[in-house]
Amino acid sequence: MFIMTSGNNEIFSKAKAATVAIALINEKDDKNPFLILGTGFSIHPEGVIATCRHVIAAFTDEEEFNKLIIESHLANENLGREMKGSIPYVIFFDTTVPGQLLAYPIRANHCISKTNYDLGLIKINKHKVFSDGYPILETESYENIEEGSEIILCGFPLGNYLKEQIGTITSSFTRGIISSIIPAAQAPIENLQGFQLNIAATHGNSGGPVLMQDTGRVLGVLQGGVLANDGSILQGIAKAEPIYPFYLEDTINNILNASPEDFPGNTG
Repeated sequence: MFIMTSGNNEIFSKAKAATVAIALINEKDDKNPFLILGTGFSIHPEGVIATCRHVIAAFTDEEEFNKLIIESHLANENLGREMKGSIPYVIFFDTTVPGQLLAYPIRANHCISKTNYDLGLIKINKHKVFSDGYPILETESYENIEEGSEIILCGFPLGNYLKEQIGTITSSFTRGIISSIIPAAQAPIENLQGFQLNIAATHGNSGGPVLMQDTGRVLGVLQGGVLANDGSILQGIAKAEPIYPFYLEDTINNILNASPEDFPGNTG
């Protein structure tokens, strides 16, 4: 049984503040001002967003873009075509003001994608609302992670489609456990390939943080569901990429020290 406490509320609030939608902005439609193609989360106060490589690729690769457009259940496919080639934006949502929902779209200016993991980083511009730094999620120590550990996932399942169906605009939560550490529970951190999760996940969630439920710290980046033989997504089984390669290979400092440039950025 899961009992909600003030500590849980703090963990959820912190996760929600740092989890972002990665989207295209549509200035021609006031009713649907953005199209969510994936999820990300802030890991550095200067504006570094962690996500999946395939989410970043959607903005530079036509095949990946079309795939995410289809998965987003976009009603007007022409809208997706009009947005092709647009600059991706990271959207922070603020739900702390009673009676208001504030959204802050912030332009991406650089990216780095890993070639050995489905991982990527996006560097975003500064924003006056976050003059003291962006909200961030901290990383869990690898030594604290065990198979069977309870986790929570934060993200934007189904992207805009969930908003159209039930009105959900901000990120939402799902609970589960770590089913397996890949390739093995005792694998050194340098050999860690990811985590098998017992959790409900779908497109739109890709790139979202996988958090230890008791600490709210990040251990992984949701990569996606597992496919059955017929191509359908198996319910309750998902994979997360490990967060640790960003730190082991100094990728965060690489993007912080890179010269700002228009998207797309470097791959390496």
